[in-house]
Amino acid sequence: MVTGAALTLVEPLVLKIIGIAIFTFGFFGSHSIVSSWVGRKAQTAKAQASSLYLFFYYFGSSTAGTAGEFFLSNFGWGGVIGFIICLLLLAFPLSIKLSSVPVKTLQTK
Repeated sequence: MVTGAALTLVEPLVLKIIGIAIFTFGFFGSHSIVSSWVGRKAQTAKAQASSLYLFFYYFGSSTAGTAGEFFLSNFGWGGVIGFIICLLLLAFPLSIKLSSVPVKTLQTK
């Protein structure tokens, strides 16, 4: 996603389009993976865990989208990309932490 975001800063239009495609693929790919992780890794209350994930997903996109306007108004497109990259750098350690949580397996008697 960082590579895709950074590619939108270069001049040739074809690279901007490729950057948007890479970023979009990474965004929806990571959302799908994390959404499935929540259900698989929740020890109890799987429905509530999925619900909380979706709540924070939409809350985060709403607040970050609103905050992005500040960066666009004050720093231009480069400011928006810098803001997005900072958010990704914050999310990366969280994804590493979540990936280390063991998957609860179904045990049959």
